[in-house]
Amino acid sequence: MRKLAIWTTLILLVAAAAVFSLLRFAAASSAAQQFFSPGALSPRHDYLSDRCTACHEPTVGVTVTKCIPCHANAERLLGRQPTAFHASVEECSTCHLEHQSANVRPLTMDHIELAKVGARALERASSGDANYKATLDSLETWLRIESPEHFDDGSAREALNCAGCHDRGDPHSKRFGSDCAQCHALSSWVVPGYQHPTSRTKECVQCHQAPPSHSMGHFSMISQKIAGKEHANVDQCFECHNTTGWNDIIGVGFFKHH
Repeated sequence: MRKLAIWTTLILLVAAAAVFSLLRFAAASSAAQQFFSPGALSPRHDYLSDRCTACHEPTVGVTVTKCIPCHANAERLLGRQPTAFHASVEECSTCHLEHQSANVRPLTMDHIELAKVGARALERASSGDANYKATLDSLETWLRIESPEHFDDGSAREALNCAGCHDRGDPHSKRFGSDCAQCHALSSWVVPGYQHPTSRTKECVQCHQAPPSHSMGHFSMISQKIAGKEHANVDQCFECHNTTGWNDIIGVGFFKHH
């Protein structure tokens, strides 16, 4: 009976020591993770702050296979034209950089890097992948190259198919084609050094369409009277508007009335 009590006591002591060791190891592991962490996570990922392996592969780093389980069903992201290209991208951390700050969302958009990501995906597919054609088809909406040999860092901008992501109703009514890069830069849609045609032009309607208010009584009751052009027609934009802005009325100045 005494031996049984001694053995029971020993087993309990060993078990307690094991639990204590595990707790110490967990605490040390958590402390080590915090010590080696490159910084705070973004708000949506903050709950993973002590679970590095949720995103990182040991000796490899962040991999797309770690991101997919949580983000593959993002219907809103994949269903909208401007962001649907994510279904074809096989890299995440190139643009989505974590550990920047607890208040910074990891949404850094780099068009050049996006083109490089597409070229790398195409290179992987062309090196014996049976799904090469499928990869090419999935990339063609936002990348205009058919093989990796057609791409280099200098041609990254030209390789992007801008209209594949930005054509949500062409504001130019297809008058300028789909090669946005011939006028627009990647850093901003504002066209550098753009010179509007002379204010004396009579062909405004080639590019501009009158707003709905100009097809209603509002045009004769308000717009014509403010501009002092009570006999102007809707398609005679030059009679009332300066080329600096639609609300810059000739002889009146900036006047927003609808």
